[in-house]
Formats: sequence, C-alpha cells, structure tokens
Amino acid sequence: MIDLSYERRAWTLIYLCLGLVEGGTAAVMVRSLFGDQAPALAVDLVVAIVSAAPAWANLASMAYARRAQGQRKISFLFPLLLAMAACVGALALVPKSGAGLLLFLALYAAARLLWAGVETVRSVLWSVNYPSRLRARITGRITINTSIALAITGLGIGWLLGHEGPWWRIAIALGATCGVAGALAFRQFKVRREEELLEAERARVMAGASFGFGGMRALLARDAAFRRYQYAMSMFGAGMLSLTPLMVICLGDVLQLPALWQVLVTTAIPVMVVPFAIQPWARYLDLHRVLAFRSVHGKFTVAAVVLLVAAVLLHMPLLLAPGALLLGVSLAAGSLGWTLGHNDFAPRGEETRYMALHVTLTGIRGLVAPPLTIALYHLLDSLHAGLGPAALLLPLLFVMSGAYRFHALHRLQVAANAA
Repeated sequence: MIDLSYERRAWTLIYLCLGLVEGGTAAVMVRSLFGDQAPALAVDLVVAIVSAAPAWANLASMAYARRAQGQRKISFLFPLLLAMAACVGALALVPKSGAGLLLFLALYAAARLLWAGVETVRSVLWSVNYPSRLRARITGRITINTSIALAITGLGIGWLLGHEGPWWRIAIALGATCGVAGALAFRQFKVRREEELLEAERARVMAGASFGFGGMRALLARDAAFRRYQYAMSMFGAGMLSLTPLMVICLGDVLQLPALWQVLVTTAIPVMVVPFAIQPWARYLDLHRVLAFRSVHGKFTVAAVVLLVAAVLLHMPLLLAPGALLLGVSLAAGSLGWTLGHNDFAPRGEETRYMALHVTLTGIRGLVAPPLTIALYHLLDSLHAGLGPAALLLPLLFVMSGAYRFHALHRLQVAANAA
C-alpha cells in the first residue's frame, strides 16, 4: 500500500531545498549578489546558465538511466538526494566576489546534476506505483505541495536579498536541512512489484538496449510519433528556457524592479498558481492523450509569453501580473506533460529509456538556447542602446512555433484515429 500523504510530505521537504536552486530564483540571486562583482556580460551569461540548469543538467540523464537499470530505485536515489542537499547548503558559505560567482556556479551545477538523476528515475517510480488512469491526478497532488514549497523558498530569498546581513545565508542553511530531512523520509518509500520491474529492465539490458547517443538515434528512428513529439517539444522548450533569463535581466534593467518583484514575476506567482491549476489539467490529461493535452497547453503558454514580452517592450508593468498568472497555468500543465508525456509512447520496460532521451533533449536545448539569447541581447544593446530587450521576440517565436506543432500533430492524430 502506497502512503500518498507521506510521499507528499517528503517531496515538500525536498522541494524546500530544491527551491534555492530553482532557475528563476537562482538567476535573481546571481544578479543581486554578484551583479557588481564581474563584467555585465559574464554575470548575465551565468544568469542564463543557472536559469536553464534544470534543463541542461539533464544531459546526465543517459548515464543515470543506464546506471539505474536493474537497481533498486530507492537505494539508487537516496544518496543523490543527500548530496544535492549538501551542495545547496554549501552555497551559504560562498563569498560575494568574482571568485564567489564561479564557486556559486560550480555548487549550483553540482546540485542540479544530482537532481537530474532524481528526476530521471523518479518517473519510473510513479509509472509503477500508480495506475495510468490516476497517475496524472496523483502527480498533481504531489505537485501542489512542491509548488507551494518552491514559492515559499523563492519569496523568502527574494525578500532577504533586499536586506543587509547574513539572513540569506541562514535561509539557505535551513533549506538544506529540509533537504536532508526529506531524503531520510524518502528512504522509507516502497516500490510496487519492484522485482517484476527489475526483471524487465535486466531483460532489456541483456537484449542490448542502449542508452548512448547511438541508442537515442535508433529509438528516434524507430518511433516516428515520439520523434515528431520531441521536435515540437524542442521548439517549445527552447522558447520557455530562453524567456526566464531575459525576463530577469529586463525586469531589473528596463523596468527597474527590485529582487523580490523579479522573483515574484519569474517564479513565485507562477508556482503559486500551480496548486490551483494542476488538478483540472491532471483530470484532462487522465482523459486525453498527451498531444491533445499539449495542444490546449500551448495556447495558454503563447498568451502568457505575449503578455510578459509586451510588458517589457511596451513599458507596461501592469501586464506582468496577468502574464505571470497565465504562466503559472502553463507551468501546471507543463510539469505534468513533461513528467508523464513520454509514457504515451514508451512500451512496458522502456519507460526509463524514453525518459532519458526526453530529458537529454531538454538538456541540449537548455545548454544552447539561453546563452544564445543572452548573447543576442548584448549584441543588440551594443548596436543601439536600449535595443537589447527586443531579443525577447526570439523566445516568443520559438514558443509560438512549438505550440503550432503540437496543434498540428494533434489534428493528425485525430484524423488517423477517425480513419
């Protein structure tokens, strides 16, 4: 018997720690703590790297997926959670200097790489512990707790960054302590029919299933539907990953908003909306295939990005609130689709391989897209002072292209089913 309330409490503690290294919050921390400690381009590139770290850290997913095959999942994940909490705690000791910026980046990257292993393997736990007809709703209930935890952490850090003293360091230490407590609670989790799962995974390994890039290419070549889905995901995700660092920069430099408001717009407001939006999205996903789900999700996302980009380019900060609210509605859907969408395509026993490919492609776009948009921002600003914010049009174009692809794929699927 799976104790869902216990699992929700454990993940809440873990996410109170994770919130300190969540993309938008961490990007604001970098600008607030190190903005005057290094050249502007260097600081903004670090902003791009940390804001996209939840994505590019997933480049390690193949190694994690390969290593986790045939291993007991709780024993595999427990040390990753402990090590992540230790890296987060070490951020409290980082000095405010140019060298401190590099140390912050190193510890942050280590924490995110460790979390990538957790995300890669956690989806397997949920796929075997919860039936498909209820999986999205159960995941949604867990997401309610974790979203509240992320919002609390982000708001706390954003507020403390505006005050002198060591308070932000104390908050980081407390968050790391929550992470350790959550990891200890996680150690008590159970996996249903684990022997059956391990046997299926070992059979795949014996059959020569590969987690390398060659295996990824073979999987995409074999599964045309999954390949088309991932192409749309790449366009859509590149836009969303590029948006956050540009918004952090523009909220500070263009609209002159303090750190707390930057966290509110990029992190706190959206994740506070998630608990209210997650269950309707979860019910919809339980009843529909992921392409139908993504088709609707894409429309909300385009509307959110249009409002946020317009707020900056038109100097209309009043548009930030509805944009952030709609972004939260989008994130609620996105978290479910990202975590569970690959299960629509993966045969039994191959869930880990499909998830590994999915998160690896997420990592590639996270590594490439945000730094390129930051470079574009500085290039445009060097050509004409004040032109940099026009770089926001690139994420908007990517998001609109991905949303259109989701809609087109859904229409093709409906037509194929009708035929």
